[in-house]
Amino acid sequence: MPQFDVMTFGETMLRLSPPSHGRIENTDTLDCRTGGSESNTAVALARLGRRVTWWSRLPNNSLGRKVSGQLNRWGVDTSKVIWSDEGRLGLYFVEFGSPPRPTIVTYDRTNSAVSYLKPDDVDWAILSDAAHLHVTGITCALSPNCAETVLHAVKEAKSRGLSVSFDVNYRSKLWSAKRCRDTISRMMPYVDLLFCPMGDADNVFGIKDSPGLVARRLQGQLRVDTVVVTGSSDHVAAVQGRDLLRSDIVRCREVDRVGAGDAGDAGIIHGFLDGDLQKGLKYGSAMAALKQTIPGDELIVSKAEIEAVVNGGSSGIQR
Repeated sequence: MPQFDVMTFGETMLRLSPPSHGRIENTDTLDCRTGGSESNTAVALARLGRRVTWWSRLPNNSLGRKVSGQLNRWGVDTSKVIWSDEGRLGLYFVEFGSPPRPTIVTYDRTNSAVSYLKPDDVDWAILSDAAHLHVTGITCALSPNCAETVLHAVKEAKSRGLSVSFDVNYRSKLWSAKRCRDTISRMMPYVDLLFCPMGDADNVFGIKDSPGLVARRLQGQLRVDTVVVTGSSDHVAAVQGRDLLRSDIVRCREVDRVGAGDAGDAGIIHGFLDGDLQKGLKYGSAMAALKQTIPGDELIVSKAEIEAVVNGGSSGIQR
C-alpha cells in the first residue's frame, strides 16, 4: 500500500485581505492566511480522513515555513517540499465584494520560488508513495518550466500506476486562453479525472451548453474517461465512460467563496478513489457549500460535519 492516498503539487501563497468587505486603498490592516488550489484540496481531503501529502518549492525562510506549518496543522504532510534559497513566496490580495461590487483578486507572485522549478529538480521516486496525483492548470500558468514539470509529473504518475486528476482552473490574469488550451491538452492523455468549470469550458475550449453536454463534449474532445463539470447554478454533472451523473448544488449563505471549487474537487476525488463517482458528486457539492461559509481558502470542518450536510442535516443551532 502506498503511504498516501493522494499527492498534490502546486503553489501556495499568502493571502492578504482587508477585514470584512473593506478596500485595500483605505485599510490599515490586512488579514493574513495561506491559500493555493492544490493545497486547499489537500486540506479538504485530510479532513475526510484521507492520507495526503502536498509538495512544492518553497523559499527557505519564515514565509515558506508558515505555509508548511499551516498545512501540517490541518493534517497534510509536507515532507516532500523542496526548500530553496532562490525566489520568494507568492502573495495574493482579495477584496471581498457584495453585489453589485465583485470580489477582486490581485496577484503578486512573479518570481516565486516554485516558478523556477524544473523537472530535473524533482526526485520523481516520491510519486511511488501515493495512489493518486492531483494537479491544476494554475501551476502550468506560472512559467514554462512549471508547465513542463506538471507534464512530467502526470507522465511519471501514470508510469508508476497512479491515477491522475486535473482541474483546468483557468486564470485569465496569468495566461491567455489559447496558451492554456495548448498547454494542458498535452497532459490529457495521462489524466483519468478532469474537472472543468463551465466558464473555463467556454473560455478555453469554446464549449457552451448544459453541464452534462459540456462534460460529454469535453470527454470526446480531450479523450478523458471521467469529466466533471461545475459552475452551474443548480447542479454538478459528470460523465464516466457512457454514464451521465449529476448531483444538486447544496445551497448556502456565502461568507467567503474562495477555495470552494478546491473543496468540491476533494469530495469528488474521495468518491472517485472509492469507485463511487455519484457519492463523490454529493460530497463535492456538500464540501463546496461548507467552504463558502468559512473565512479563508481552506475547508476547516470535520468529516462528521461534511456527512451531516451530505445527509441533509439541519443548519440550525446545535445545543
